[in-house]
Amino acid sequence: MHFDIQLNLSFNMAILKTVNASKQYDGYSAIVNLNLEIQKGEIYCLLGQNGAGKTTTINLFLGFTAPTSGTLFINGEKVETVNNTTKKMVAYIP
Repeated sequence: MHFDIQLNLSFNMAILKTVNASKQYDGYSAIVNLNLEIQKGEIYCLLGQNGAGKTTTINLFLGFTAPTSGTLFINGEKVETVNNTTKKMVAYIP
C-alpha cells in the first residue's frame, strides 16, 4: 500500500502581506503604496496618529472595503470583498 501525502509547509510564506496597497476616499489618500509582510510567529503593531491609515489597513485585510489599488493576501490567498475564503482565516473583535 502506497500513500502519497503532500504537505505545504512553507514557513517563509507571509501570513499577512500587502503589495502596493493604496486606498483613497473622495480624493483623500488614507494609504499610499503600503508594502508589508508579516511572517508566522511575528508580532506586529500598527502605531500612528489619527488618520494615519491603521483602521483602513485592518478594514482592507478583513475585506470590509476594497483597495483603490494594490493587493492584499492572507495565507497566500488574495483578499477580496466578495470572497469569504480569507474572512474565515481571521477574527475581528472591535
